[in-house]
Amino acid sequence: MTFGVGVEGPSDFQFWHKILHKHFRGCRFDVRNMKNRDKLIRETPKLLETFRDCHYVAGFILVDLDDDPCLASVLGLFDAAIRTAARLPDKRARFLHVCIAIEEIESWYLADAIAINAVIPGCNWSAPADTSSVAKGNLRSLVRNHLGKNASFNEIDFAKTIAPKFDPSRARPHSASFRYFWELMESKACRQSAP
Repeated sequence: MTFGVGVEGPSDFQFWHKILHKHFRGCRFDVRNMKNRDKLIRETPKLLETFRDCHYVAGFILVDLDDDPCLASVLGLFDAAIRTAARLPDKRARFLHVCIAIEEIESWYLADAIAINAVIPGCNWSAPADTSSVAKGNLRSLVRNHLGKNASFNEIDFAKTIAPKFDPSRARPHSASFRYFWELMESKACRQSAP
């Protein structure tokens, strides 16, 4: 069984391609790097059509909240047909799922303190109860504080490095938006693999 996943950019692609295949063995994931948030939102109708034409089990669109004030405002950026498809009341029967990382995907990384501490030597990060208020800026600060003020933060390299260390079961309690996405993915993957 195959799932379609649309992501904003190359770092997201690196992370999700590794994480999804690692944690959902027996499933395939067609992870599409759309290069940026605007293009992902604009091209979602085409992605949805492709995912359906390929007879995938479900389609997921992973987008960051960024500076938008709320989930509804992000969903409002999508085409009307996408909004309708993503709001069908029965999540179990719904094909398209728009999942929004609050604040950014980096807040999902920061939800797993053990992974963060493993990839940033000397770091002693403790994930807050809710990582929705921490994101890329916090991650950059951790890198600079522990690797030196001139240390660079390359999003793609960081995504590649943290993916093998990241454990969804550790991240779920610290991010409601990650938990929503992961539990939805689990329900779809497990439901499809059940006899």
